[in-house]
Amino acid sequence: MKLVVPSPIMPVVALLVAVTALPVEAASRYRACSLLTTAELETALRVKVSGTNERDTVISRGPHQGRTMSGCTWIMGGGYLSVSVFPQRPTEAPWQAALTVLGQTLQDLKRRGWSIEPAAIPGAECSTARPPARERGAGPVVTCFMERRGFALGLYAVRMDLTPLQVRTLGDRAASRLP
Repeated sequence: MKLVVPSPIMPVVALLVAVTALPVEAASRYRACSLLTTAELETALRVKVSGTNERDTVISRGPHQGRTMSGCTWIMGGGYLSVSVFPQRPTEAPWQAALTVLGQTLQDLKRRGWSIEPAAIPGAECSTARPPARERGAGPVVTCFMERRGFALGLYAVRMDLTPLQVRTLGDRAASRLP
């Protein structure tokens, strides 16, 4: 199944690629699809997983050019959940830069009529972006960035009825499987 990302949320997806990365290597040692199982996702989210897409992406531009990011996308109903894992804790400057870019991306969506709802969740930077009614086919985008056990995780849920706390909880579950 081909994964189609609606254009209004491309900045959020691009953010995940642009601001997070792994050290340069041929392939990731961290298999993102092994961090959450299909069964636990179906149980927690009460929706059937219809496919997965695991990938290691070499970042082609920006401050992390040439580095590799490992991620997994679970396709469920009309939406999907993605997890990206970064096997080193980012230094303070790149982490703050990532949060700055996230803030700018969310402000861009807000200028386009999306409502942005930051979530006050300890230990994670999360928010929900909701499209204006005129953007048919678009749905909410919940993003959470967090650091756990010396790793950075980025999660996003697209066109799913999830809260930031649910997404953060899935991130905690995924992080518990990291070495």
